[in-house]
Amino acid sequence: MNKIISISIICLLFASKSYACDCALPSNNIEENRKGAYQVFVGEVLESSSDKLYLASGLNYTYYTIKVIEPLKGNYHPKYKLRTFEKISHGSCDYTFEVGKKYLIYANYDNGKLSAHICSRTAPLEEVNDNEIEELKRLSNVYGLENPVVNPTVSMAERELEVAKAKLNELNNATEELSNTKNWLLGIALALALLLVLSVFTGLRRKKDKVQHSS
Repeated sequence: MNKIISISIICLLFASKSYACDCALPSNNIEENRKGAYQVFVGEVLESSSDKLYLASGLNYTYYTIKVIEPLKGNYHPKYKLRTFEKISHGSCDYTFEVGKKYLIYANYDNGKLSAHICSRTAPLEEVNDNEIEELKRLSNVYGLENPVVNPTVSMAERELEVAKAKLNELNNATEELSNTKNWLLGIALALALLLVLSVFTGLRRKKDKVQHSS
């Protein structure tokens, strides 16, 4: 029986998957980091909300509402100061913000969503060196705030469609992962059942042989 338990543990270890963020630390070159970001600004986190997807993958979406205090790169209009950032848990590299705190944010833009990377220079404002802010201001004066990769002809409906497509792809991936997990568990269950039958059969055989020898 101990052998069966050991085999079960080994099977479960192989069946499980681990998720972790894997990324390189940002360089000290401020201009290089600014160039790689979609937007750069000083912002204050106003609120956060979570949207749990009840799937085996355990994906958990957190949305942050962030107010732009000082724009340093990217499209900006005084009437539209709020930004919505998305964080996906489950081993992602997305930055975790704290409501009420101010940050220097190097933002990414992908599939209609803004996010910040833990391996970027995004950091609480009190931890940012004043020289970095001054350098970003200088670069803004040199290059301007506008982000040349932005397509102003893309409508809000098109952006929402991009977000919906991205969500659908994530759901499909999670469903496929759930199916693979079920297959693993089914295989383990069958293996354990077979081992149990063999164990019972062996025990009965030994008991029968013992009775025959004693008679």
